[in-house]
Amino acid sequence: MKLKSLLIGSAALAAAATGAKAADPIIVPEPEPMEYVRVCDVYGAGFFYIPGTETCLKIGGMVRYQINWNENDDGWRKYARGELNIDARSETEYGTLGGFIKLRATSTTGATATFPAAWDVNDGNAYSTGVGSTVGLQQAIISLGGLSMGLSDTLYDASISGEFDNGGGDRVHFINYTFAAGNGFTATLALEEADSNYDYTPNFVGKVGVAQGWGTADFYAAYDATAEEFALKAIVKADLTERLFAQAMAIYESGINFYSTDPFDLGGFGTPNVARFGSEWSVGGLIGYKFTPKLKASIGAQYYDAVGHDFISNLAGGDVDVINAGLTVDYEIVENFDAKLAVNYTNIDAPAGTPIMDDHWSGFIRFQRNF
Repeated sequence: MKLKSLLIGSAALAAAATGAKAADPIIVPEPEPMEYVRVCDVYGAGFFYIPGTETCLKIGGMVRYQINWNENDDGWRKYARGELNIDARSETEYGTLGGFIKLRATSTTGATATFPAAWDVNDGNAYSTGVGSTVGLQQAIISLGGLSMGLSDTLYDASISGEFDNGGGDRVHFINYTFAAGNGFTATLALEEADSNYDYTPNFVGKVGVAQGWGTADFYAAYDATAEEFALKAIVKADLTERLFAQAMAIYESGINFYSTDPFDLGGFGTPNVARFGSEWSVGGLIGYKFTPKLKASIGAQYYDAVGHDFISNLAGGDVDVINAGLTVDYEIVENFDAKLAVNYTNIDAPAGTPIMDDHWSGFIRFQRNF
């Protein structure tokens, strides 16, 4: 009897407890305030504020597909490229603080191999070895006011806007400072390093430029501390009318160095020049016309005197001179989607019997989507 009363009492207490719990009010927490992405128009289109900060961010890039051809080849050379750009900026008491990253991935057509007929059931037919790809950090730049540092193309890396020309230089680690004098005048001094563990002396590069309503004029000087040689360059770009434009470039080199031009870099892949030929002096120019807001074309040439300096001249028994000429057509298919056609011709003037490539045609067609 006592056990039965105890069980009934326990059940009653449990029911009472359950009823009391169900009767408690349900408290719904207040929603967290949501911060929407705000447009940052201080630095131009495409920037937005990183939520919770005063830093403006822009994400962009491009996708490119290109088909190259060369008279000396038996087939097409194709490549695809993708770039992702991340640009962050904010204001400080010392000026704009910036951080820029460019990631680049490039894929090129693979090689072709052939098995001996005795090994291959297809009687020695060729086969593709596959497509090769590279992924890497193209640029990483920290900037504060006029001061910049990191990895990027050399300050000296500039030329006219054809697809036949070469202005010299490649990527470097750098520290530089740009002084804006006003009225379109700027001056930049850079310390650059392109080699590793050679010495403690950097390369010195300077640029003085002016930008006006008619166009731009830029003057460059570079000293390669490793080669102990220097290079000088001047580039002028002018809008002759609303549609007609012209550009000119002149270069002098004391000897083969990191900033030397390469008259044979016409592959269109944008790969670093492992062997730099250089030339004692070089001049180039182009003239172009904007037929419509979407269509423009240009034609020009660049002449290289004493290619390879004394090194090639001594091997060849005389100077080797090169002329690169080219026609470029640019067309905007739709906004942010462009097509480019380039046709180039290389003429080589060398002493008889010199083992060097022959005159040849080359070019490419390119499609590029920017975002």
